[in-house]
Amino acid sequence: MARGDGRRDGSARVRRWACALVALALGVAACAGVAAAAERALYGAPKHGADRFVQARGYAIHYVEAGAGRPILLIPGAFTTYRAWNRVLAGLAHHGRVLAVDYLGVGDSDKPEAGFDYTVEEQADVLAEMVRALGLSDVTVVGASYGGAAALNLAARYPELVSRVVCIEGGALITPEVLNYSKLGDLLAWPVLGDIIWGFMQSGLFDGTTARSVMGSAWAGLSREEQQDIVAVVSANIRTSTRSSWLGIYRAITRRIDFTDALDGLRIPVLYIYGTESKYRAVIDLNVGRFARSNPSIEIVPFPGGIHDLHLQFPDAVAGMVLQFLALTPAGGGAPGAAAAPRADALASGRIFD
Repeated sequence: MARGDGRRDGSARVRRWACALVALALGVAACAGVAAAAERALYGAPKHGADRFVQARGYAIHYVEAGAGRPILLIPGAFTTYRAWNRVLAGLAHHGRVLAVDYLGVGDSDKPEAGFDYTVEEQADVLAEMVRALGLSDVTVVGASYGGAAALNLAARYPELVSRVVCIEGGALITPEVLNYSKLGDLLAWPVLGDIIWGFMQSGLFDGTTARSVMGSAWAGLSREEQQDIVAVVSANIRTSTRSSWLGIYRAITRRIDFTDALDGLRIPVLYIYGTESKYRAVIDLNVGRFARSNPSIEIVPFPGGIHDLHLQFPDAVAGMVLQFLALTPAGGGAPGAAAAPRADALASGRIFD
């Protein structure tokens, strides 16, 4: 073999080894990326359904999915993970594809510390992108409190994605003086005092007390198992949050929220339910009065003896109301007045599934 041929053979072997090493390095990097996504730590396994993630507007959104059929998107209240829907989810999953979401800032979803203010409009923007990313249509959106406001905002600003809305004590108009919310968030913002308060909140020492406060007069009527379930929901709420995201949500709900003009033109069926014993009756009355003047197609159903968190107090009845509402409203929405809401007397007497 000529001397030049040997050099060429050696160079070829070096190039082959170099290419192999590059390919190996790229393969390892790719595997590491997949492993990191697959091994994302979760707070705990869902009671019903399976954990899912979707990218929306650059954020990772976590949700639990169960059932098949028409999509039903569940949005929890302020500071609350998807677990607030646990018992509602089980009943709905027999009749549709249920997606119970952790919106940004709670649960296993991302919790941005900058560039996101946790407003109802921002949450609706991310949820709209989530719906698009999953290729969903004819979506029934069910939201409670802050999640109810997000549900209404989503429908008002993205009507092409939503076919129906069930709002549990949310609102398109919420003012600080009418809401009269706790001042805890103001203290939590303080540099040193806030650290101390946050530490106590995450310690778990007050989970039971917080659960009793959330349920109010309904607490005594719950079974021991139901009480334990609600304490577990409260515990997950705070343990999966961050001080920054908690403050962001607090500031968003204690500032004026007003998208009534956008909601006035909404032409899809909306069911608005509230508890007659809710501690936020002032907010309810403000919104119900506005609905009556500007969008009478919104069906209003008071729940006798109900508190603010109806889905925690009476999950079976709430699931029944949602299913009856779906059965009585046309797919794809309808003209004003097309929504036929469950009768309040049927709900009160337990005949919601009749």
